[in-house]
Amino acid sequence: MKPAVRSSRSTLLLLALLLGCREEGAPPKPKGPAVPQRIVALAPNLSETLFALGLGDRVVGVGDFSTWPPEAASKPRLGGLFDANLERIVSLKPDLAVLLPSEKDLAAKLAPLGVEVLTIPNETLADVERSFATVADRCGVPEAGARLTDEWRNGLAPRPLPNHPRVVISVGRQEGRLADVLVAGPDTFYQELLTRLGAENVFADAPVRYPKVSLEELVARAPDVILELRAEEIPPAEVERLVRDWDQLADIPAVRSGRVRILSGDWTAIPGPRLPKLYAELRKALE
Repeated sequence: MKPAVRSSRSTLLLLALLLGCREEGAPPKPKGPAVPQRIVALAPNLSETLFALGLGDRVVGVGDFSTWPPEAASKPRLGGLFDANLERIVSLKPDLAVLLPSEKDLAAKLAPLGVEVLTIPNETLADVERSFATVADRCGVPEAGARLTDEWRNGLAPRPLPNHPRVVISVGRQEGRLADVLVAGPDTFYQELLTRLGAENVFADAPVRYPKVSLEELVARAPDVILELRAEEIPPAEVERLVRDWDQLADIPAVRSGRVRILSGDWTAIPGPRLPKLYAELRKALE
């Protein structure tokens, strides 16, 4: 749907003149939907997209885990993806809710209340890139969408490494132990980033996107590099401890050669406008 265009006084006058010259009896052109002015988004990647498009002043509420940019911290908190505070959302009188497909229950509750819902997939890099134009067009700032898309494509241009490392990306485990390590598998944006770097994801053939794997499976896959991603900021002393946890797998090439890397920060886990930062850090860690 094309957003309505805010017209200056002179533009309104011109439109009035043109309409006055309309052939008698010709029907007026239908109006497009109003440009939303009060927007809510609970998923961190979607609120980040709104701010990256310069729409922060229209955002009236965000999810509990939205921390970037710093301006998001001042916005009312509306709960998480699975425990949204419907009463508070409605009290903010939003005219647009930007939601993930997984938030379909919330969407079903908002629609009857007159809140328009814009559903944005985010499983792949293509999904994220498309989201910039989709949100920008609906909010009446297509030029911002084009700008953000250009920055994204430049930041994620293929930059293959010469050594083609075999990599495992750990995205979750209990501290102090390696049992049931959650890793990035096929059809994830992590997999796509590794492909653009010319690296091989050793769990690319897993049956699910994010499988839990045993120590035996990790040893059998024999990765050249282990990348452990932590959504919380980790101080240097803690980084060293996390690296030492992997010493029990001394037979893995990555451990033998000292190529266990820890990347920490919420930008490591959010498929949004900051993925080029993760891409650059992944490349640095694999060099």
